[in-house]
Amino acid sequence: MLVSGSMLVASACTRPGSSSAPQRFGTRLSGPNVQVLDRHVVLALPNDAVDPATVSSFVTDFGVRARVVQGRLGDLTDVGEADVALVDDETLASLVSQKLVEPIDRSLVENRKLLLPPFDSPPYDHGNHHGVAKDYVCAGFAVSTAAVPSPPSTWRGFFRLAATLRGRVAVPPDRDMVIGAALMAAGHDWNSSSSSDVSDAADILLPVRDSLIIAGTVDRHDLPVPIAAALCFGEGFVSPPANVRFVIPAEGTLARARCYCIPVYAPDPVSAHAWLNHTLDPSIAAAETRFTQRATPVGPAVYQLPASMLANEAIFPPSLPQTPLTFANLSPQAVALRKQLWAEVLAGRHRRIPAR
Repeated sequence: MLVSGSMLVASACTRPGSSSAPQRFGTRLSGPNVQVLDRHVVLALPNDAVDPATVSSFVTDFGVRARVVQGRLGDLTDVGEADVALVDDETLASLVSQKLVEPIDRSLVENRKLLLPPFDSPPYDHGNHHGVAKDYVCAGFAVSTAAVPSPPSTWRGFFRLAATLRGRVAVPPDRDMVIGAALMAAGHDWNSSSSSDVSDAADILLPVRDSLIIAGTVDRHDLPVPIAAALCFGEGFVSPPANVRFVIPAEGTLARARCYCIPVYAPDPVSAHAWLNHTLDPSIAAAETRFTQRATPVGPAVYQLPASMLANEAIFPPSLPQTPLTFANLSPQAVALRKQLWAEVLAGRHRRIPAR
């Protein structure tokens, strides 16, 4: 297992992108072949996204003064001259396309090799050239075992519940999530832009459109009576109410990751790289999962987590990496097809509860 701190093995660079020979992080007094750390690091982090102990351990291990500023997962414009920002995977892809993040000197972030697939080279940032995943949540469905003693294990099974439990199965007012789940139920890719695939999804959704309740949010934290099942992300069901089970379908699901990146022209790039590597240390990653109740993509970290947490599908998908994970990546054609199908789903509905 690699260790964090002053003995961390890395390589030298003046800006990210160097391919110099391996060196250690340290100070100018540490001797030759040492990558000199910046004195400061500014971290743009959403509230409660990072364990304060992770920041304090970084300061202790590296002797770098850290300042945390409020960041938002979908925006870098309000974080000033931050050295590191935590953003969601869709935002990272957008920032990369706009050249608003620095390329990572991957030799300075050796703990990247501990990332499990698909996070070792995710589709939103192939090769992790611009960011590293911190944690993630997965889409699935919550089921009341009082109403459904033997919950289904597939997306198709979830939609079949709507036909038998009219008015008691909820989906959020989020067309991409609902149609993505229907595409998976039909045996297709969540992001498919094929008109025939979307037609298959329509064959699943349209027959039950009057049975579904469209309400709530994708991260619903409860199952209000008389709801029997709800499509959502698992984060709201880490500690489920009595008689509620969260299921991640075996055929695969959507994952939503939070990623660290280095904004363009960050004033302290070396310390920023040291932070990225520090957070991928297995002990740090495991502590972060205990703090946030979100799955870590760092493979060795799971050995430091309790079996009850690893078995909780609201946190970890079963048998990662065997459970296929996908990430939102819709083409313009896919968006247009979803808009058309969603309009059909909503058209003529007799039951619809507005989003709260």
